[in-house]
Amino acid sequence: MKFRFCALLVTAVVALTPAAAIAKIIPQKPVLPVESNGVRYAAEAAEYVAATDITTGKQLWRVRVFYTHIKPWLEPDAQFIFIKELKLVGGSLFVRDGKARCYTIDVRNHRVRKAVCGGVFAE
Repeated sequence: MKFRFCALLVTAVVALTPAAAIAKIIPQKPVLPVESNGVRYAAEAAEYVAATDITTGKQLWRVRVFYTHIKPWLEPDAQFIFIKELKLVGGSLFVRDGKARCYTIDVRNHRVRKAVCGGVFAE
């Protein structure tokens, strides 16, 4: 009888616990910066890429690559999308996010465009 009561109590607690309270966000791996011609390109604050002069440490520019729409009725932490990888090809910086979408940033005029990943980010 005592065992049944404990089993029922545990089942009730698990059933009533919201799934969001159980789910945990997996820590993001650091994104390696890319360097070329004295400039370091690095991911910042989930959705941004910044270019910094390596010798002076002065930030040259910063651009938002994509925007994550947060639904207020869901847990915000579970909705964040982060930059996963950067790769410099010619005059373009390729960016891949956590949903495997790709973007290019023209390093001369800082224009961001959606792109096809293709073979740029070979696994």
